[in-house]
Amino acid sequence: MSVMRKILTIFCAVAALMLTAGTSCGTSRNNASRDLHPDEVFTVNDNDIINETWMVNRAISGTWKYNGPSVAVSGRNLMAGIAKPLAKGKLKKKLKKAYKTAGLDRVRPEFSFSPDGTCAIQVMGAKLKGTYNYNPDLEAISIKWHGLPLNANLRRDGNKKLHLTFEADRLLSLLSLMGRFSDSKSIKAISDLLDNYEDVMVGFELKK
Repeated sequence: MSVMRKILTIFCAVAALMLTAGTSCGTSRNNASRDLHPDEVFTVNDNDIINETWMVNRAISGTWKYNGPSVAVSGRNLMAGIAKPLAKGKLKKKLKKAYKTAGLDRVRPEFSFSPDGTCAIQVMGAKLKGTYNYNPDLEAISIKWHGLPLNANLRRDGNKKLHLTFEADRLLSLLSLMGRFSDSKSIKAISDLLDNYEDVMVGFELKK
């Protein structure tokens, strides 16, 4: 009996060790699986979004002053030969004269973009504050000033220039927003000029 009892005791001890090892391995496998779970590894929190947005916005952050008109093509239908450099040059020349009449050369509005997504236009000491979302891959920016949404193209030209261009009606909305330095006649003159062109984005060349 004593021999059988010893054998049973040894068997039980070995079984207990195997059970413990199995539980430990199972726990390790579970932990490894949990460590690699997509919901945990690839979770994006608010801080990640803020940091990413900050890094993207840094490319255009700073204060940019009006330096002249800018012209770009919108859509595939290149009406009136606007894609040709000569035609674009003619429109820019006409816009420069119209902008001067509107007073842009005199007041030289400033556009400020902060990495936190806030922005402002400063004209004759008055500052209009707003917010923006910038997409560098699409060269697009969406701006809100006093609840007025303005979608535009924003193209970087090196580190010292930006081209901020709008569809014609959006540009006129912006000029109206800054209308304290310009009268309705000058805005109408720009409107009449742009009526002759389709699929064109017009706006400002800005310099740091």
